[in-house]
Amino acid sequence: IGFPAAIILHGPPGCGKTFAVEKLVEFLGWPSYSVSSGNVGSPYIHDTSRKISEMFDTAIENAPSVLIIDEMESFLTNRETAQTSGTHHVEEVAEFLRRIPEATKKKVLIIAMTNMIDSIDPAILRRGRFDHILEVDMPSAEEVEALLGHLLSALPVADDVSVKTIAKELAGHPLSDVAYIVKEA
Repeated sequence: IGFPAAIILHGPPGCGKTFAVEKLVEFLGWPSYSVSSGNVGSPYIHDTSRKISEMFDTAIENAPSVLIIDEMESFLTNRETAQTSGTHHVEEVAEFLRRIPEATKKKVLIIAMTNMIDSIDPAILRRGRFDHILEVDMPSAEEVEALLGHLLSALPVADDVSVKTIAKELAGHPLSDVAYIVKEA
């Protein structure tokens, strides 16, 4: 079995994409690096592309590692239809296009997340870059029940509290809402 190709998780806000990635990184125990507009975005010409390249270099140097691209639509929107700053955006997408296959070959697990899969550049979505595009939906009653069981395991709970009933009511809501309700209770 070869090293896994890059992965995209897409779905509505609050469905658990980030939580799932955090748990995977925790399980693997590999160093992880996050590419987000907050840590690589720059108002200076070519600086964003340089920072993206540096992030890939760091992940490769410390492989096996995980490179997380959160809110990938910030960097990887369709170059033909996006309302962006022109050639600088094209340069940033090109940097990702060049570096993703290289990093994967050097044992960097790349996981990208988005709420807007339809806006992502088709060259990014093709096989060889992101081979696995997985939709993450809002949690089912069973998934909510599992989270409630985990969250309530360390808390005192009255005998008449029905986790199954609460889970049915919260199915389809963001997992962050479930955690909030437990915290507030």
